[in-house]
Amino acid sequence: MLKEERQSMILEIITLRNKVRSIELSEELEVSEDTIRRDLRELADGGFIKKVHGGALANPKTPEAIHQQGRQPGQEAQRIAEKALGLIQEGQVLILDGGAPGIALAGVLPDTLSLTVFTNSMDIGLLLAQLPFIEAYLLGGQITGRQGLVAGIEATQALQDIHADICFLSADSLHLDFGVTSENRTISMAKQAMAKAAREAVVLCKGDHIGQVKPFRCLPTRDIPTLITEYAADTAALAPFRRAGLTIL
Repeated sequence: MLKEERQSMILEIITLRNKVRSIELSEELEVSEDTIRRDLRELADGGFIKKVHGGALANPKTPEAIHQQGRQPGQEAQRIAEKALGLIQEGQVLILDGGAPGIALAGVLPDTLSLTVFTNSMDIGLLLAQLPFIEAYLLGGQITGRQGLVAGIEATQALQDIHADICFLSADSLHLDFGVTSENRTISMAKQAMAKAAREAVVLCKGDHIGQVKPFRCLPTRDIPTLITEYAADTAALAPFRRAGLTIL
């Protein structure tokens, strides 16, 4: 088992149980206590758990905690999430990209809905862990940036073995000619891999990000079947995307 996979499992266990002992994790994951202690130290350094003598405590990023850190989705992201929810069906396999719309979508998922969800976001992973019928997987890799996004070669490789129904891709820039772009090359590569791992990519983009272009391409416009914004579908700003053949929600 790769270190990133093991640490994802440890984080999920701690989130569900609130506290664990190192020896329990060692036995469950069949690795040495020294290995577990190193993993706990790294997770604690990242702010995801609280390390205590003999084990660790959960440091849950509930919606209130996310709000305190400035990552609580705004009204625009909430409206996007409510539209996106209408595309989700019982039993589907989803990929949920990090970012404000993705966090908002995780927050409105019903606790009675049965889904399998893969995500590159620590915040989303912890929100999903609270829903009893959702089987949630946090992609392994390097934690990139302040948003707690996981990216890198480990995440890209893991996505090659996944075939999802829908990838909900958060976009912080969208342009008709250049598609979805990112200011971070590692994150752009992760977004590319997430979109390829799904039958359909649905782009979630706040209206004030439309028309922006950043250095690294994530997804060309021709590969975007559906675009969701907080705007009404017939808004003039979205007309070029409608003419290009995108379904606008």
